[in-house]
Amino acid sequence: MTKLICKAFIFAFITISSSVYADQLDDSYILGFGSCITEKRDQPIWKAIEKENINEFFFMGDNVYGDTKDGLLDGMRASYDKQKKMFPEWLSNKKLNAIWDDHDYGKNDGGTEYPLKDEAQRLFLEFWNIDANDPRHKRKGIYFNEEKIISGLRVNLIGLDTRYHRSPLDQQSKPYYPSTDTTKTMLGDEQWAWLEKVLNNKNDLNIIVSSIQVLPTDHIFEKWHNLPHERKRLIDLLNAQSKPTIILSGDRHKAAIYKKGNLIEMTSSSMNKPVSKPLSFFSNLIFSESDKYLISDIYESENYGLIIFNDDKNVEIILKDLDGLTISKYKVM
Repeated sequence: MTKLICKAFIFAFITISSSVYADQLDDSYILGFGSCITEKRDQPIWKAIEKENINEFFFMGDNVYGDTKDGLLDGMRASYDKQKKMFPEWLSNKKLNAIWDDHDYGKNDGGTEYPLKDEAQRLFLEFWNIDANDPRHKRKGIYFNEEKIISGLRVNLIGLDTRYHRSPLDQQSKPYYPSTDTTKTMLGDEQWAWLEKVLNNKNDLNIIVSSIQVLPTDHIFEKWHNLPHERKRLIDLLNAQSKPTIILSGDRHKAAIYKKGNLIEMTSSSMNKPVSKPLSFFSNLIFSESDKYLISDIYESENYGLIIFNDDKNVEIILKDLDGLTISKYKVM
């Protein structure tokens, strides 16, 4: 009991905040990332991640599984309380960032129609110990950006909120198909205006973190392509930047690398909740997933990702398995 209390006490000092060009003294820098980590199962993947000696970790959504069928948030509070005790102690010494997806938002596949989204946001900000002066306490939604110099590169790390403002999809449940209604939005007017502004800042590299996939178009689950006009708007906006862009995403309980033109997307999911083998087998019989933008194999077991910034200004993204073995990788610059 004393150990659990100690872990919860240490975790309370974890702070996630925005900053502008906080200089990094390290010659190299490692940003870890992952998604879909339930507090209802053991989390052995932290053993491999600890060995990476990461400087920072980005939680890309479904950071707890606190949603319930009735949409109430009593389960969310309990899930957050349990997750505090599940995270390893060494993680409290690392820089952390986070966005949410549906299971830590409060409604499975939910969007702007979810009535308790403001309360869900308060719980999110409290759990991640967001500084009281952070803009996320005053805005609708948990999107943010952080600019800093890493290994001599000016990096803009951007976390998007694909839940709070997202219009209802055309279908009530899976399978989801692209909508022809161009009035529907993924980010909402305010977040779009904010994104356009922060992308115009002078940086060498943009890292866009979206809880749902951006580039893939062929599968029947949640993705930006469910609102194809919004996906096009984002891709056009990123392509207009005269700098490399990395897209990170989660949600799928699968992992892979996708490429469209100069845009690279790595999906990393799940950290401890892979699709069961029987379900995966029958799903693949019915729906053998591929995509025209896929440039790697699809990996369905536990995984996490790394962005490695080297002192020669080279940047590489790497996908690793439960034991820390490399699944796939891509050199960005």
